[in-house]
Amino acid sequence: MLKQKLLNDAFVSHRLIAFRTPTEKWGETIVGYIKEITSENITIDEINEYGCPIGTSTFKLKSLIDIVLDDKTLKCLKLMEDYGNQFSLQKCTTVWGKGYELKEYIKNKMKEKETITLFVEDGVDDDTNIIGIVEDIDQKSVLVNLIDRYGERDGTILIPLETITGIRWGSMENQARWMLNEIFKNGEKNKVL
Repeated sequence: MLKQKLLNDAFVSHRLIAFRTPTEKWGETIVGYIKEITSENITIDEINEYGCPIGTSTFKLKSLIDIVLDDKTLKCLKLMEDYGNQFSLQKCTTVWGKGYELKEYIKNKMKEKETITLFVEDGVDDDTNIIGIVEDIDQKSVLVNLIDRYGERDGTILIPLETITGIRWGSMENQARWMLNEIFKNGEKNKVL
């Protein structure tokens, strides 16, 4: 059976895998390393979206669907796992306020070239997050180089300062995107992805 062969190969080579089962909602995925595999069950050492271990889970083999190996997401997760000891929750700081009140924080993070999250009120959804590195700021706007979840530059956005409601730096997400971006801009991207 192809599924069994694929999983056995991943187990033997200690490759990161991802899969869903019918009990997960669309978009939810189990990610980890196969710890044990039998003809009926599979036990996974799971990792979270930042490559940190979160425990062990056992599933029925027949319930696994959408098995993924070696895609871009898993390769980035492997990098985050390898560098995960550099992540710290204690680095996370969030400051809430009106954009003009946050201007000095934004300027400081621009000087440090640190990946940050800007919370932006867009009139439709209060949960709009802009993640990237601030390139410039003036009296009315902030120019941000966007960084996607793979650490790649994803365009530039100009945000009216008055729509910013908060700034966050040092979050696990900020650290992961910054770390991946640093690896890729130093020429490692082609070796990894």
